[in-house]
Amino acid sequence: MKTNKEVTILGRGESLKKLDKFKSDCTDVILVNEHWKSPRNPCDYYKVPEISKFITGKQITLVCTPCLTDLEPLIQGIQSDHNVKNKYNTVFPPGSGTDRDRSANGDWSCFPSECIEDYKYAHLSGKLKQKDSFPGVWPLGCVRGSLAWSIMLAINYYNADKINIFGLDFYEKEYLVQQKHDYEIEKKQCQSIKDDCSLLFKFYGRIEFSIYTLASYNPNLKNVKIF
Repeated sequence: MKTNKEVTILGRGESLKKLDKFKSDCTDVILVNEHWKSPRNPCDYYKVPEISKFITGKQITLVCTPCLTDLEPLIQGIQSDHNVKNKYNTVFPPGSGTDRDRSANGDWSCFPSECIEDYKYAHLSGKLKQKDSFPGVWPLGCVRGSLAWSIMLAINYYNADKINIFGLDFYEKEYLVQQKHDYEIEKKQCQSIKDDCSLLFKFYGRIEFSIYTLASYNPNLKNVKIF
């Protein structure tokens, strides 16, 4: 039987530096996208001292966009050094009735069925998001990007009632390690991404969120604390 617990989600922004002084008893950590060296990412994030210290001994879940393929050789190191218990692509199994209905890559898994109902409401129903401050770019709902998917996973599958988030800087700051990918388009959508995150945090009003960020961000929600 699942019990309520705390989950920490690590993006890849510069605010990961705040892990150095973070204290928590949580045992589950979700790593979002390439925390390993790849053609786009020149660094094994999981070897960065503050990250390595925090995730050592914890149960690790990898969440990654299906756009990144042939990952098995790239993640051998993190799987050898740490306890990686699950690997999810941000897709649902064929037959899910969503716009992300497809098979996962390789030996990765599709997202658990426990997340489908919330995805359909928050992202496809049109009931949460009425407009976008950057029109034409993200016309659907507020489950935007792999970190948003990780929030759904933490709540609906791992039964978290408290979520800590690091490395979410809304492209106002650089990645912890300079990437080989051009993120200029995303930087222009900064406010739009913030708005979608705020909608998702509001949707999950029963969950306590602690956001450790270097961005200028305050959703003014009772369930969200900014550090």
